[in-house]
Amino acid sequence: MDGAEADAPSLTLATLTLMFKRAVITDEISQDFDVAVKMARDFHLDGLEIRTAWDVRIDRMTVGQLNRVRDTAVANGLAIASLASPVFKCALDDPGEVAENFDILKRCIDAAHALGTDLVRAFTFWRVEHPETRTPDIAAHFREAARIAADGKVRLIIENEHTCNVATSAEIDAFLTEVATPTVRALWDPCNAFWSGEEDAVSSGYDRVKAHIAHVHVKDSVIDGGKHVATVLGEGEVGVQGQLDRLLLDGYAGYVSLETHYRVHAVLDDELVKRPGGSAFSAGGEEGTRRCLVAWNAMRGNA
Repeated sequence: MDGAEADAPSLTLATLTLMFKRAVITDEISQDFDVAVKMARDFHLDGLEIRTAWDVRIDRMTVGQLNRVRDTAVANGLAIASLASPVFKCALDDPGEVAENFDILKRCIDAAHALGTDLVRAFTFWRVEHPETRTPDIAAHFREAARIAADGKVRLIIENEHTCNVATSAEIDAFLTEVATPTVRALWDPCNAFWSGEEDAVSSGYDRVKAHIAHVHVKDSVIDGGKHVATVLGEGEVGVQGQLDRLLLDGYAGYVSLETHYRVHAVLDDELVKRPGGSAFSAGGEEGTRRCLVAWNAMRGNA
């Protein structure tokens, strides 16, 4: 080891808690919101990400349900990190679906106000052939969405996903450069990039997107018989520890949300992964998420 290496700070993940905040998507644990909150509190998380609870999607929750989410979170010392909304998980060339998703966006902005977060997740429509040729069309929709979001004082965070038109780090960078507004940022999910065939997601992939990032998801996966199968955090091929190390080095201070997708006794089918939420999706999630949180704490030196 030369002198420079000897003097370099240790990248032990125990110090990560000083930099970014940890959260979990609650329906990865249970549709029973109280069960999810208890686990988040037991593992000393900082926040919650809301997608569905009580089998109700975030944009369809009543005022009473939103108040219950907020009040339960506050009573347990937890913030609402973001809303894991389904905005623009729809067909790009279906005007009716697009209009419906603009309505979903408006309802999510209202929900964000009720819950005290300024981050609303969005997607880039179901993937088409040669998505790079449709970037101007998608960007046009997002400029209108960004105007609505800015009026509502929230930011849209684009999750890269293999079923949508922005899936890899290169696609995130190209798309957000095209949209060119601070109201639309990146929700970086290195596992989703890995599922999209990006083997260097946590290294050069992360380097491409880090200037755009406003939120991060973590999960882990292996390739088994040509199929991507979720694993306990840190036991897969994504390189989760490396990603967390990079966030530490760069001083990332936002939220990292655990999106488990891991089930101990089953594998989520493709449709549930494509459209997550509800009881069928959450079944088995409590045990799987607990194992992932134990592993995450072990990475941080708190096993």
